Amino acid sequence: MENLKEKLKELERLSLDPFKPEALREELENIMKSIPKMSKEEREELLRFLQKLEKRVEENYRICFGWIEEVFKGGFRRQV
Repeated sequence: MENLKEKLKELERLSLDPFKPEALREELENIMKSIPKMSKEEREELLRFLQKLEKRVEENYRICFGWIEEVFKGGFRRQV
């Protein structure tokens, strides 16, 4: 259980940087591989965490790609 808490803290730390999603994805893959070995309580804790993480990932998407959407909505104008 303690190991899971450490992994979740690492996931939370990685999720704070919207410009490095690859590190977050790799850590998530490692955790997903260990799900069959987890207890029911650990799986429930992981589920609660992932629900919170989903919101953060959506926010990261808006941060990273929101400006691209704005460019396409308003038209791209190069200023020299």
